[in-house]
Amino acid sequence: MVPKEAIAVPEEAYAEVAYTPDRLRRRSEGECHHSRKFRTFAAGGESLVYRNPSVDISPMHGWQHNTPKELREREADPAMARFEDPEYRVDQPLRWDEECIRFTSHTKRAFFFGMARVLGLGGLFFAFPVFLATTTFLAIDMANQARYGGFFSNFFSFHGWLIPFIAFAISFILWSGAALVQRFSPYFAAGMQPGPMWELNRRTGEVTVFTDPSKKRTAWQVEDVRPFYEFDCYLLSTPDPQGSPQYSLSLVHHLDEVQVRLVGMFGATQSHLEQRANWDMLQRYMDVSQPLPDFPMLEQDRPADPTTREHDRYTGRDPRFWRDMDDATYERYVEAQQGKINALYL
Repeated sequence: MVPKEAIAVPEEAYAEVAYTPDRLRRRSEGECHHSRKFRTFAAGGESLVYRNPSVDISPMHGWQHNTPKELREREADPAMARFEDPEYRVDQPLRWDEECIRFTSHTKRAFFFGMARVLGLGGLFFAFPVFLATTTFLAIDMANQARYGGFFSNFFSFHGWLIPFIAFAISFILWSGAALVQRFSPYFAAGMQPGPMWELNRRTGEVTVFTDPSKKRTAWQVEDVRPFYEFDCYLLSTPDPQGSPQYSLSLVHHLDEVQVRLVGMFGATQSHLEQRANWDMLQRYMDVSQPLPDFPMLEQDRPADPTTREHDRYTGRDPRFWRDMDDATYERYVEAQQGKINALYL
């Protein structure tokens, strides 16, 4: 732990109401206006605690999908360079950097291209082989039972040969068409809604809920803005189709019916440990008295955050610590992180 007095952060770096754990004592008081229905669906799970100081931990999902190799590939991709431009990121409805975490969902167009690619692959690797094998068996049977002509002439003249090749053609068109659109026009294929659903801002310490991100005329219209420290976090549990519990997080204002469902950004998991790690990671992220969580995805953003920059300068942290790491070393850090999560929450 680096002494706070060793980190000199300019007062103007963050808003006056930016979050630090001591602000929890300044929560507004009053009557809770949560209806029974709201409590059931938004705050019906276990209430998770605030930690002071916050813990430098992060869920395993962020480690598994942001390996050093993947980070280097993104860094070398010219199409990804635009995300380094702060001016470009300002109006992006999906964002996660040193300033804010902002989320929006996909449109029906993204679902269409995703399903087309999945169905195409299913057709190529399952339907086509099954149809081909079935047709071959029937053609052999017909050729063996034919009274006239040779075996091969009857075999190849079997009228059912068209079926597997139609299945192959349809599957290939679905898969290749969707893959080409996703490859050469990823933003069109992704089909993000025109506006964000919510935002957690580290610089201001505020939680913003937007009105209706699905329509251009209502996109970016703010429905509510509240301080982060006025929200409680709930661990929700819902059954999947097989009856197994699926865990997700919900941020709920402690007095009013204002909710941020975090399941879109962090997903639902069968392990409650992942969600507890998500909550502690969020506290660390929002706490401007401490540096950003130190995990691979946020490494390139660390120099842009004042507290984190001063912390890294004081400790001498390598700015490319994760990005230049070899695979074997990274795997050891991944195992250590999983052990840290197990020790903290089990």
